[in-house]
Amino acid sequence: MKKTFVLMTALAVSCATVKAQKTSFGIKAGVQQNTISMKQEEGGDWSRFISSGAGFHVGGLADISLTKNISVQPALLFNSKSAAMSSEVSFKLYALDVPVNFLYKTGGFFLGLGPNLSYGLSAKLANGENDENLYKKYPVGEGDEEKTILKRFEVGANVTMGYQFKNNLLISTNYTQGLSNLSNIESELGKMRTRFVGLSIGYILGK
Repeated sequence: MKKTFVLMTALAVSCATVKAQKTSFGIKAGVQQNTISMKQEEGGDWSRFISSGAGFHVGGLADISLTKNISVQPALLFNSKSAAMSSEVSFKLYALDVPVNFLYKTGGFFLGLGPNLSYGLSAKLANGENDENLYKKYPVGEGDEEKTILKRFEVGANVTMGYQFKNNLLISTNYTQGLSNLSNIESELGKMRTRFVGLSIGYILGK
């Protein structure tokens, strides 16, 4: 399913590029409120745990114009998705995110949605004494199989809206929901997903 999702996204961007009337590039950065949710099953009952924290994102984007009002806007962002479970325990997550938003524009305003593909660069569980590398492989079960506690690749969905000024400055907000389970060893963390709400400022170059 993940491979199909990635291929469909790549195909959509490729088709948009072929049909593009004009392509512009830009930069953006912003802050966000992160949430990490975990669901664990014990004795047939499910427990839910929520961690939250502040993060940031920064990177570049392309705006591929298809018509006067419709464009495709992929971006490549360095993203801090860290969140705290308590005052002593926290997740330190850093990733490269590729949101691909299909936008409708009118009078400077824009509204869009699309997939978000994320690749984990670093993931640690900090407990006050040391940081546990969640991308390090550990033996699992009775065999010799080794797995990382978290998966690096995450598929999500993104919704965005904002306004672009005549001087090419833009402001936007977005909500990104992780759809795939990040946990590779559910006995450790249960099922785990991320989500965040962000506020960004950016600038479109040479438009």
